[in-house]
Amino acid sequence: MKIRKATKDDALAIATVHVNSWRTTYQMLIPEDYLNSLDIQIREARWQKLIEAGSTIFVAVDQGKIIGFATGGQNRSESYEYDGELYAIYLLREAQRKGAGKKLLCSVARELKKESCHSMLVWVLNGNPASQFYQSFHPLEIAQEEIEIAGKRLYETAFGWPNIDDLIAICN
Repeated sequence: MKIRKATKDDALAIATVHVNSWRTTYQMLIPEDYLNSLDIQIREARWQKLIEAGSTIFVAVDQGKIIGFATGGQNRSESYEYDGELYAIYLLREAQRKGAGKKLLCSVARELKKESCHSMLVWVLNGNPASQFYQSFHPLEIAQEEIEIAGKRLYETAFGWPNIDDLIAICN
């Protein structure tokens, strides 16, 4: 398995992982109609724009196929004293629990440090099995917020690393 920065040719594969992983990860949390309505072509266009804009996006490639991705950048919320944010990590179900998530998380953390971020947070939908993954990297639990997806009220938790170097040390 190899981790590399995404290129413009990766947009369709990233969109496919994005949609398929939402459908498997959130099937018990988000209404089925909403998950079924997710459109790979619409997502592909969004990912193409993000890649072309130079966003921090890494892909995990196994046997020539993209099996996961991660993206991050500046913290999108001014409510919390963290300058970096891991926006997302998604893996195909069959690629989970094989080390790709850790490699993607660590790649984003290292890249954010290069971009002068000193801390990082991530928002995780409550009930998402990935919560345990993030907790294995010893973050602080920062906050919980209510969100709405497809008319359903859900909660998400922010986990954070006040010092990004502490996270990177776990990666090594």
